Amino acid sequence: MSEEKKTPAKKAEPGKVAKILNWFKTLPQRIAKPFRNMYYELKKVTWPSKQRLISYSIIVLAFMLVMGVVIGLLDMGASAAVRSLIPGNTSTATAATTAETAEEVAEEATETAEEAAGEAAEAVEGAAKEAAETAEQATDTAKEAAETATEGAAEEAAAAVESATEEAAGENAEAAEGK
Repeated sequence: MSEEKKTPAKKAEPGKVAKILNWFKTLPQRIAKPFRNMYYELKKVTWPSKQRLISYSIIVLAFMLVMGVVIGLLDMGASAAVRSLIPGNTSTATAATTAETAEEVAEEATETAEEAAGEAAEAVEGAAKEAAETAEQATDTAKEAAETATEGAAEEAAAAVESATEEAAGENAEAAEGK
């Protein structure tokens, strides 16, 4: 017997469609796995008692308060050091000048607002007058159109009555001749 080298049979690789379908098939399991692991890990946690939780919370809040005070004091000290290093620091004079400038700006803004309000009132008044004039002209035009329509309708009615009268007279004459 001759020994032939046997090559292992290659497994058929799934096609692209099969891979995509398999991906969707395993999707719920892959989504649920981290949550399942988290659940099991949380079961292993030793939770503090209510009293211990309250004491830990108070310690954290006290530490935050102390650190806030320390940082605030450091900030105030650094600000004072910087102000002392700057020559000619006249913070009160600067504040007074800033206040005067703010007052002047406010007065100018008030004047500008009053002028704008006056101009707006004039514009509204002018627009109202124009609208009233336009409405009056439209009313006059409508009256003229109604009068013209009435006169035309009366003339047409008179012509129709005359025509009907003549036809009736003609029919009566024919009827009289026919007898």
